[in-house]
Amino acid sequence: MNGEEKFRISVCGEGDIPALLELMSRVYEEMEHKEWYAADGEEFLKAHVSREGFLLKAADESSGALAGFLAVRIPGEAEDNLGRCLGYDRSLLARTAHMESAAVDARFRGWGLQGRLMEEAEAILAKRGFCRLLGTVHPDNRYSRNHFLRLGYHPVLRSEKYGGLMRDIMEKRLDGIFL
Repeated sequence: MNGEEKFRISVCGEGDIPALLELMSRVYEEMEHKEWYAADGEEFLKAHVSREGFLLKAADESSGALAGFLAVRIPGEAEDNLGRCLGYDRSLLARTAHMESAAVDARFRGWGLQGRLMEEAEAILAKRGFCRLLGTVHPDNRYSRNHFLRLGYHPVLRSEKYGGLMRDIMEKRLDGIFL
């Protein structure tokens, strides 16, 4: 069985939030380097379901267990739109999305789920007309960084984010235009 058959990726609803929070908390507690992950709360996830983006989940086909998730944010002209750090104009800010929080259950690592979730999110965003995809990764987190790099993202700026944590901003340009 390949990874395509083993997992089902779907959009989350508000009823999925408790399981996502539990997974996020468990993944954070299991991490050796806690500074690599900025765990978010219930309001963050609810905002992504209702008004600021969407959440994707990967479920194991055989057991139905939650294997991982990805939060995608559509920040628009919000002050914390990462595009502001990169000098994007208003038009570009409106077509920018963030690959936000991702977590994969330890039992399901090694299947490329973070990358699969990101690919599914990218397809959804491309259909909606988004042309810039941004995310952040701790400079030493080679696992998440490698997922970004394999999907065509490039590091464009190193900056303090999330209350002073060092992060590389990763960018992918769906429109192929480099300013």
